[in-house]
Parts: sequence; C-alpha cells; structure tokens
Amino acid sequence: MPSAESPLSALDLPPSTSPTLHLTPATPTEKELVWCLNGSAWRGPLPLSTYLRREAHLGSQPLTLNGGITYWVLTDSSPAYPLTNGYKDTTTNASSAPPRTILASCETLRKRALIAYPPSPSSAARVDDTITHGVGSVFCRPEFRKRGYAGRMMRELGKNLETHQQAAGQKAKFTVLYSDIGKQFYAKEGWNVFPSGHVTLRPIPDGENGYDGELNGGDFHKEGVRELHAGDLRELCEVDEKLLRKRIGVFKKGDGKARVALIPDVETVQWHHAREEFAAKEMLGRGVDVNGAIVDAGVGKRVWAIWTRTFAEKVENNTLHILRMVVEGEEGFGAEVEGEGDMGKQEPRDERNVRAAAAVLRAAQKEAGRWPMHAVEVWNPSTTIVAAARRVQPDAEIVERESESITSLMWYGDGTAKDEGVDWVGNEKYAWV
Repeated sequence: MPSAESPLSALDLPPSTSPTLHLTPATPTEKELVWCLNGSAWRGPLPLSTYLRREAHLGSQPLTLNGGITYWVLTDSSPAYPLTNGYKDTTTNASSAPPRTILASCETLRKRALIAYPPSPSSAARVDDTITHGVGSVFCRPEFRKRGYAGRMMRELGKNLETHQQAAGQKAKFTVLYSDIGKQFYAKEGWNVFPSGHVTLRPIPDGENGYDGELNGGDFHKEGVRELHAGDLRELCEVDEKLLRKRIGVFKKGDGKARVALIPDVETVQWHHAREEFAAKEMLGRGVDVNGAIVDAGVGKRVWAIWTRTFAEKVENNTLHILRMVVEGEEGFGAEVEGEGDMGKQEPRDERNVRAAAAVLRAAQKEAGRWPMHAVEVWNPSTTIVAAARRVQPDAEIVERESESITSLMWYGDGTAKDEGVDWVGNEKYAWV
C-alpha cells in the first residue's frame, strides 16, 4: 500500500498542452496512489485508511467487477519532467520502474442505458439498448491546479468514452457526470447541464407521527405501507426496467427529441447500498436493514421508493436520498418539476397515487429520524411526488442545486444536448456516481 511522504515542493511542470501528456487506465499501484491523493476531497468523515478500504470494497461489487469501473490517470511520458507523486510505493521492489506522476485522475462506471428515438416520416419510434459511463471522483491535486490539467483530462476522457467498452464498430451516444464545482467547468468541456432540482423533507423523530394534515394517522395506516429489504429489490428493479422501456418509447405528436435513461437495475442499487452499509458499520457500528418502502395496492397500482443514507463530513449534512421513486400506475414520466415556481402549477392526475406517494415519503421521513439523517431528498420529482411532499410537509420546497451534484450529460448523437436535442429521463439519485 502506498504511504505518504513529505509534501511536494514547487516543480517545473509540463504544460497542459504538451503532446507527452496521456490519459490512460491506472495500474493497480497507481489506483491506490490515486485514492491516497484524492482522499482529502472524497473520504468525507472516514479516516484515510478506512477510505482506502471502502474504495476497494466498492470496486468489488457486481456493478464494478469485470471491468465495470475504470480508473483513469493523466500522466506525462516525457523524461524532461522527472516528477514524483509524493507517495512512497511499498508494494513493489526496488527494481520496479518508478511510478508515473499523476497530474489528474478520475473514474468511470459502466452503466446499462436506453435511448429512444422519436418517429420520423420514414420510420417508427424505437428504443435501443446501449452502454454508457458515469464519470466520478474527478481530482487534481492542489499543487497542480490552475495549470489546465483537469480540463485536458476531461477533453481526453470525452473522446475516449465514445468508444470505451463499446462493441466493435459501435460508439456511445452519451455519458454523464455530477459536478461538485458548479455549472461552468464541465459544460465548457462538453457535459451540458440538465435540471438539478430536488424536494427536501425534514425527518420525523423516532416516536413521532409528523404532520397529519389531509393525510391523518388513520389514513396513513390505511395505505398499507410496508418496508422494503434487500431481498425485495431485484423484482422491483425488474418491474421498473420494464415500465421504463415501455414509457420511454411512447412519443406524443410534436415530441421530436431523443430520450436517454440510465437503467435503475439492482446492480446499481446494490452499489449505493454497499457504500452506505460500509459507512454505517464503520461509523456507527450498526447494519442497514430497511432499504425503502412500498404501498402495494396490487400489480399495476404500486408506489415505492428505494433509498440510501449518505454520511457527510458534517453530520448536519447527512441525508436520506431517495434513489428511485416509482408510481406504477402513472402515465408517461409524471412531468418533472424543475423549480419552486413550478410547484402546484400542474395538478397530478390521480389522487390515489398522491396519497400512496405521501405515505411512502412519510415512511422515508420516519426512517431518516431513526438515523442521524438531517434531510430526505428526492431528485427531479414528478408533479405527483411534489404534491405528495406537500401533503406530508406543507412548506416542502424545490431546491435547485447550483454548486453540488449538478447533473450533466455529454451527447454524442445528432444535435446537441445544449440545444435541447435530448431529454434525460429518470434523472434521479440512482444514476449518481
């Protein structure tokens, strides 16, 4: 395992435009060096040694095994810059070649996805399966910043991901990332900003019922909410995928944009749960047994949410995130609400769906109250979910994220995402990396 040495001194670094800079998959040793370097930014409340174990754990999940995750490094191949990483490699012997200097780094997760094309005068609408990638853990060490290395890496990455892990002769149609540095940097490199709003609810402390309003205690129990556990998730994810495949390919007259969606499969959900379970055991010494809630009124009439707990560096930022919320009987996609000004302007079609969704959201609030969570978040909620949120918390508001987790998409297909050439369906927390 690499170990920290003294900080680097000022170095004569190569320019970011140098032809000797290359973006390449990291070696096993470089992967561990990257974790040591980026731990200051991404480990949150975990000690570095625990963070290193967590990253290894996340790299061994069903989603990430067999090439599901790629660790990338921007390095310099020129002997004119004999740099060091500032870390001592204790895993190799003295005869090993010295490690390349890591100027910037990131990782990509392979994801199953769908792309739907609208009908044209010469062809019917169609839905294609595709492989895309989510970009995460973008990092440039502080002493190397403001030299253009991160931008160089992202430009190289954008080109590489068009063919990375694609079948022979095939190209990717899009890639996604979630910016924690605002809306401008990644947009400049080709990842255009998409709606990044969420509804926020307060936890209900353990033993309390919360706001009753129109959804009083008796009605809540009448809705028949039950907890979801790990064993329930595969079947529900399979149902969700079938619904998504059906809905994404239905175009109304005048709908002329392609649609994309990352598939909310159980492997994606399990990756999120592996992350929260690791943190819960390390930080609190407790396991996670409740993964969501469902109102089951029969097949075709169910409403459910699958969630995860996020443990932040500051406990007041701990959040129970709804990974995916499904209203089975809802037509289309429920018209996502993009901002506070849109709340209440569109009426949901089905009162029963609103009440069921409210019951599920209340279950999420109560689960958050059993943990050191300080908020419940639902990303890009539909009008049904916004209406449900206002039933359980009348002052619920839509927050438009301006600096963190900005959903961004690079479009390789016809037209450009910037010019609204594509719709991102299911732009929820499950797709985050």
